[in-house]
Amino acid sequence: MTFPDAALRATCQRFLSGHVPRTQRAWLEYLATSPLADSALDFYGEGPALALFEQEVAALLGKEAAVFVHKGIIAQQMALRVWAEQTGRYTVALHPRSHIDSDEKGAYERLQHLVGLRAGEDHRPFTLQELKGLHEPCGAIVVELPLRRAGFKLLPWDELASLSAWAHKQKIPLHFDGARLWESGPFYGRSYAEIAALADSIYVSFYKGLGGLAGCMLAGSKDFIDETRAWKTRLGGDVFTSFPYVLAAYEGLHHHLPKMTGYVAHAQEIAAALGRLAGITVVPDPPHTNSFQVYLYAPYQALQREAEQLAKTEHMWLFNMLKETALPSVTLGEIVIGDAAEQWTTEEIVDTMKIFLRSAQKSEA
Repeated sequence: MTFPDAALRATCQRFLSGHVPRTQRAWLEYLATSPLADSALDFYGEGPALALFEQEVAALLGKEAAVFVHKGIIAQQMALRVWAEQTGRYTVALHPRSHIDSDEKGAYERLQHLVGLRAGEDHRPFTLQELKGLHEPCGAIVVELPLRRAGFKLLPWDELASLSAWAHKQKIPLHFDGARLWESGPFYGRSYAEIAALADSIYVSFYKGLGGLAGCMLAGSKDFIDETRAWKTRLGGDVFTSFPYVLAAYEGLHHHLPKMTGYVAHAQEIAAALGRLAGITVVPDPPHTNSFQVYLYAPYQALQREAEQLAKTEHMWLFNMLKETALPSVTLGEIVIGDAAEQWTTEEIVDTMKIFLRSAQKSEA
């Protein structure tokens, strides 16, 4: 559950998660400074700045072609539908806690009539052995990098490479849900092209770690991308113009991607400090990316009240997400480190979290 009070969040001056937010006016002023701002408008997916950006991202990922889409749900359906049509198998192997299966209202099943084959346990990515255990032909395999719902966890490189080799041997297309691929690069210590080479297709997002407004890119072979374009139109992905999203994505790629290794190191430093506090468990420890989960030993309602009170009185916003767990006395939170965390020292974060947790615990005593 996320905090719904956007107006309250707008009054805050310090944020722990994500990047420092901008007002609508600040966004317009920022986008006007982009070197692509004087380019002609794109129309229905065609335009000079858009084409340049698609070529740049395709090259960065080591793929022949890429297509910009304003919504990731659309891009992933484009990929999975085309793979199903090419293989003649309308089954998709994926994790039961993946974004595709958990957060898209069943779009791939309801709209594309695909069948999900779920592999793995809730708390970690699925293994090759679990994939083999499905005992049913797959039209495609989806690996989410990282698996957000399990704590932003990644498979070790050797396991990911073995899974890729097996999929290719079985002639099963492998698709990477790389919504947070940019954040995963430091864990693997390899170029994005090396990581993406393991997959036949890959989707990357521009509004998470890169701080854009919205939008994503689907990349793969030229023939594959050409075939997905019809589904982009059918699914409502051809908006009249996308230039604000494209400019924001372009700027985010050039500003935040070079800083991603620093964001991950900062996340690991903060996680190590928080993990030493009584009443907090960090997952995973250490974090695989710039994001991690914290299990807070206090009831959800008490923590939400304290978070809102902290926003009202101290103008601080700690979590973009707090969620109840199966244990009434334990609450799940997510911390995503970007440039906003540069407003704090690690000691300040620890002290604030200690007071925040203690206040919630006392309110329920």
